[in-house]
Amino acid sequence: MKAIALALIIGLVGCKQTNNGSELSTTIKQTQPMAVTDQINIQDITSDNIVATIHAKVQRYKAEPMYYLRVGKANCLIEILVNDFPVYKSYELSNLASPLRINSKILKSGAQTVTVRMYPVGDLIKEEYEYGETITQLGDASAVSITVTQIDKQSEMSFDDEHEVIKHHSPTTDTDGEVFAGSGLPFYEYSFEFTAEVPYDLSENSWGNAADLQKVKQEYLEEEALKYYQTFLQEFQKGNKDYIAKVYFGTISRQAQTYYHSKDEIQAMWDEELDLLNNPTIEAQPIKDYELVLYANGGVCQLRHKNPSDTRLRNESSAWILYKKNGRKKAWFFGLYLYCSKQKFSKRNLKLKKA
Repeated sequence: MKAIALALIIGLVGCKQTNNGSELSTTIKQTQPMAVTDQINIQDITSDNIVATIHAKVQRYKAEPMYYLRVGKANCLIEILVNDFPVYKSYELSNLASPLRINSKILKSGAQTVTVRMYPVGDLIKEEYEYGETITQLGDASAVSITVTQIDKQSEMSFDDEHEVIKHHSPTTDTDGEVFAGSGLPFYEYSFEFTAEVPYDLSENSWGNAADLQKVKQEYLEEEALKYYQTFLQEFQKGNKDYIAKVYFGTISRQAQTYYHSKDEIQAMWDEELDLLNNPTIEAQPIKDYELVLYANGGVCQLRHKNPSDTRLRNESSAWILYKKNGRKKAWFFGLYLYCSKQKFSKRNLKLKKA
């Protein structure tokens, strides 16, 4: 594969991710579910009007709670999902330095589920320190700690304004909490919940109200997802800004609302897409060696690389491009998570759209 010989810098697309927030409970007023995309003819969306259209729909509040994960790990590789939607993966020995914001995966107030998947480190210690052996099992000292925190965007956003919601540690078997419950296993998964309070409700007009794709013949679902991916890459390669604006409208709308974005912040998100679209060195990569994966409790699907020989492609979307920036070759993986709304669901005529 061409990518194996290149120095890839892997990035997710910008549209292309907590006491239970009781301090804000008296100031948060729940709104009715927002029907952003239902009120707008998506065919009217263009590169020129997408920012203004989204800005006009974003509601602002006296209290704008933001939720984050502070993640620490030891002797393992991890993947993290919020409400069964991927938000983070780390296949390195190092830890995440900055808190991970997760509002885009919180569609409404209530219980939120965090899922952690743990894997052994394999050859990473040998590669890093030039000694040791291949590790194929999780050990007694494998561990993950996650602290869910909340802060009001309307505050000074300083450390003193941050509130701890819950702190959770990977399960252990001993009274001292030092022996990992999954020791000796090649894979371990666990989940925990926390309560979030947000002033919006996007659950009806998003992947939160997705049809169950498990009920669709998986071969057909894979074919339709492949068609979507192929068309998307073709139009992106051509620099079709209006087409990409239509595809990303729902995603950016939800992102803008969940993070209470200003017009300038929305513009910055779209400018990031335009910067890539305007790059003349874009090379759409063949969609091959992929597998169909379901998320969001069966409501969202993705085609991702299947057992790639290049570990940098691990768990990445099969819709990707290579391009040059500042003289360096880079890779960009598109977060094409697809769903079909329940209202328009047909097992034999899927209308997939970007989550």
